[in-house]
Amino acid sequence: MNIKKGLLVAATAFGLTVIGAGLSPASAAGPDADIPETSVSGIHSSITNQEAAETLNNIYDKAYIGEMPGNVHDLNINEDDKEDVYHRLGSPQQEDGQFDLYGWNMGNPGYGFAYNEDNSIAEIRYFGTGVERQTNLGGITPAVLDEQLGSADEILHVPQTNETDYVYNTDNYELHFIVGSDDTVDHVNLKEAK
Repeated sequence: MNIKKGLLVAATAFGLTVIGAGLSPASAAGPDADIPETSVSGIHSSITNQEAAETLNNIYDKAYIGEMPGNVHDLNINEDDKEDVYHRLGSPQQEDGQFDLYGWNMGNPGYGFAYNEDNSIAEIRYFGTGVERQTNLGGITPAVLDEQLGSADEILHVPQTNETDYVYNTDNYELHFIVGSDDTVDHVNLKEAK
């Protein structure tokens, strides 16, 4: 287990105990604590929205073996190929020039796949669910990322879309949590580490 994550799991468990005792995150930190408002709301949303936190941790855990959770859980970066994806998901519903796209349906998340020249999977994009989005990616803010996974290894600005990219390294792979103007994760990219 990642040391950073192990410490955060313990901190989260402590936070749940404190919250369960009727204290807010701000009061648990003490009256003189300087906690930014976004941090308090992010902590609160991850604790009250356990499904979003579980989704985040599941994505993070699966990234260590080069895959995403859900109905694509056995499709791995650089190991499986376009034929494997088509066998599992069928033909893509849309292609955008870079990704074969599969939309969400009936509570199943949407995905995108980009391929290397040899047709092996180069990148998997996770769009989350459209229905009840708050229990999925829509419940994950930068504060929740920080609380659940620790500080990002890198934070990038995406000039074309004015989004922010929070990058987390997971050994041989990296996760890119793309946060939009609403301050929640829009989608997550998994690819081989640089």
